[in-house]
Amino acid sequence: MEGAPKRRLRRGAVAKATSAQITALGIDPAEHALAAAALRLAAEVDSAPDPKAAATAARELRQAMAVVVAAAPPKERGDKVDKLLAGRAERLSLVRAKGTG
Repeated sequence: MEGAPKRRLRRGAVAKATSAQITALGIDPAEHALAAAALRLAAEVDSAPDPKAAATAARELRQAMAVVVAAAPPKERGDKVDKLLAGRAERLSLVRAKGTG
């Protein structure tokens, strides 16, 4: 394989979307090896010389991203239950404040 010319990987739509998703997850590819591998695999998908190579790289990318997503820290955002609980706590504090006055 020494005689084989090196091919340049291009960053197309898959690589850009993968990079955006990793960034949105709050993961630094420089500190997370599988995230870095996912970026490389995305470039492989974009640069694949034939459909079989693209499918193989896409399958590996899907598996790598599943692990990256699972390893991402949880987002600090409330859901409907959190909002309901906060509203209930506020109403109870108002009732208690009126009852002690």
